[in-house]
Amino acid sequence: MLNVSMQALRVFEAAARHSSFKLAAQELNITPTAVSHHIKNLEMRLGIDLFIRKTREITPTKNGFLLAQATHTGFGTIERAVHQLVEQGKVIQVHTTSSFAAQMLIPALRGFNKAYPNLEVSVATGEHLVHDSQAIAIRFGDTSQIKPSQLLCLENFNAYGNHTCLAGLSAQTKTTMFIPKWKNTQLPAAPWQAWLAHNGLDASLFEVVYFDQELYCIQEAIAGSGLVFASSSLVKSLTEKNVLTNGSHLSVDTQLGYYVPLNEAQYTRQQLIFINWLRAQLFDT
Repeated sequence: MLNVSMQALRVFEAAARHSSFKLAAQELNITPTAVSHHIKNLEMRLGIDLFIRKTREITPTKNGFLLAQATHTGFGTIERAVHQLVEQGKVIQVHTTSSFAAQMLIPALRGFNKAYPNLEVSVATGEHLVHDSQAIAIRFGDTSQIKPSQLLCLENFNAYGNHTCLAGLSAQTKTTMFIPKWKNTQLPAAPWQAWLAHNGLDASLFEVVYFDQELYCIQEAIAGSGLVFASSSLVKSLTEKNVLTNGSHLSVDTQLGYYVPLNEAQYTRQQLIFINWLRAQLFDT
């Protein structure tokens, strides 16, 4: 391939489009002499004349017209692609579970929008893994094999409810406990038995009801139907507003947590801004 500079082609395209070295110079913020120099060098490298030069006018030759069409199309395609990439970079696509989106992510996004008003976050939810190379996938699972740079947070679990339901439990009244049972059977179960042992409680005190999403369990606790055995990050906003509380019960730590599956180098600058912001929110739970 001939050693032809992109700058020379850019100058040629502008000159051919304007039919003027002077107007091309104004567009590119260089001198007409510099335009003429670039064109002459380009003609020498190609071994052809690109323009018919007249006193106040230039006209592309047949070869010049052919190159003008190609450069105009090529630079137009590049400009459109760059514009599209810039616009895409302003929208951060996030895929996560319905429970995490509803209970943690979406309520917290107001703070992100305030801190980064030029970035937009689009959230898609679902319980099945979606492979999208342009999106951030936030996954929940066993983090024991996850790299520290991919980890968003480790979860601890506790029982949460309103004061009436918690008072009933303290009085040894049989209490309904809503517990998540993950659709993904490969995940470790919620640490219910470990929590009972940690708090010195007997399982006979509870009538256990399982849902396949924490979101449903939390909604039942908000409605006063019983307690929810949930991860701390998903009830953070509710405990801050005193809608739910854990009373005096002790939480139990786990290796379950939220993480992103890719290494930092595989994310864009905008995506890393979002990931680091989200990690800070979760570590503040």
